[in-house]
Amino acid sequence: MILVKRQRPHMKRTTSLSEITIELNTPVDAQPPDSRRPEHAIAPNGWDQRLASAAPPSVARRHSADFLETPNFLRTCSLCKHRLIPGRDIYMYRGDSAFCSLECRQQQMNQDERKDKKRLSLAVEASSTAAV
Repeated sequence: MILVKRQRPHMKRTTSLSEITIELNTPVDAQPPDSRRPEHAIAPNGWDQRLASAAPPSVARRHSADFLETPNFLRTCSLCKHRLIPGRDIYMYRGDSAFCSLECRQQQMNQDERKDKKRLSLAVEASSTAAV
């Protein structure tokens, strides 16, 4: 089987934006008529509404956190109880335990390990005393 490059449809060339100059202080009526521009884009005050509606991306940007309620376990650190800030790193441990830093998470892991070792040693002692 011979591999051949896939044919793509011909791309339509457009004008570079660097070649276009726009004067925002000039009313639309003072410019020569353009048959490509729809009439509904011109406001009653004579300004082109497409230019007025172009907002900078930072103004129109929304985050998913703006629409969702934060679950309770993601609001505060499970160890030190500091408030967790949405958009910042959150360190998780054992499913639903959230921590503000690696240090808090490590402290909790150490505490759990000590509890597990103590529980295991108590179980071994209980089984050895029961066998006697």
